[in-house]
Amino acid sequence: MKFVIIICSLLLLSFLLFRNSFPKFFEGLSILLFRLGFSILLLYGVHLLVGSMGYAIPVNLFTGTVAAVLGIPGIISVVAISILI
Repeated sequence: MKFVIIICSLLLLSFLLFRNSFPKFFEGLSILLFRLGFSILLLYGVHLLVGSMGYAIPVNLFTGTVAAVLGIPGIISVVAISILI
């Protein structure tokens, strides 16, 4: 129980100290989550298209994160690695 009280106290203290930077943090987090969701959706579409040719493109959190961070080159690299392996 003490652990929960300490964690809640630290969270409240950090919120009070850094309240000006929290909106920027949540904005960056929402942009990252949107990019991750859109990249997984795009990977699923590529999976359906390339899957009709007999290749399997993995759609998971790792490939979604690669595609979210790298963008279109990330999707191309995931497809190329999947085809070459």
